[in-house]
Amino acid sequence: MAVAIELADSLGIESVSMRLLADRAGLPAHLLYRHVRNRSDLLSRMAEHVIDAHRSRTIPSQDDPRAQLAHLAQDEWAMYRRHPWLLTVLASDRPPTGPAVLAMVDRVVSVLTEAGFDPAEAYRAYLVLSGYIQGMALLIRRPPADNDHCTWRTWHSATRLRLERTGRLQQRPWLTAASQTDPDEDLDTWFEFGLRRMLDGLLRVRCRDGGNQVDGVAPGW
Repeated sequence: MAVAIELADSLGIESVSMRLLADRAGLPAHLLYRHVRNRSDLLSRMAEHVIDAHRSRTIPSQDDPRAQLAHLAQDEWAMYRRHPWLLTVLASDRPPTGPAVLAMVDRVVSVLTEAGFDPAEAYRAYLVLSGYIQGMALLIRRPPADNDHCTWRTWHSATRLRLERTGRLQQRPWLTAASQTDPDEDLDTWFEFGLRRMLDGLLRVRCRDGGNQVDGVAPGW
């Protein structure tokens, strides 16, 4: 799996094929198929490996569901930061359902049920939270190799210059402020900003709807 993951990290998931993997691993392709059924199976195994290796072994106290959820969300975000291709594998209407993937969902749903959500609500809340994380992670996905190598950073810089030349930057204070910071740092800042509001909303709704009182729902960490 290490060779496949290295390929995906360096070239993007679109470039990973059974043939290329066999070539990089120094194996005849037919031998590779003895261990991996097809490309879909390969991607599932890669996701399992990354999730299991990255998973935190400890999370904050069970008395603070907000801190627990924040920790788990930040873990998932960090995985996408390190392995942008992982989003393509997990953000699907037919995601892999291996032990590591299910354990990742289990941990979030477990915190939510302890916070007073019933199992169905907990799963819906998980989907909302995961949808936010994966939506933000779209900004860090490695582009296809034929996309002029236009990364988020280069796009951000080029767009800022274009808006500045046309005068549209100066006309909008919010855009001027947003353009003056490092784009990579901004992604983490934006993610944390949204995550705080997301958790505030989820836990406040639970309290408002008659669930158990939840500590730590005040704004800020």
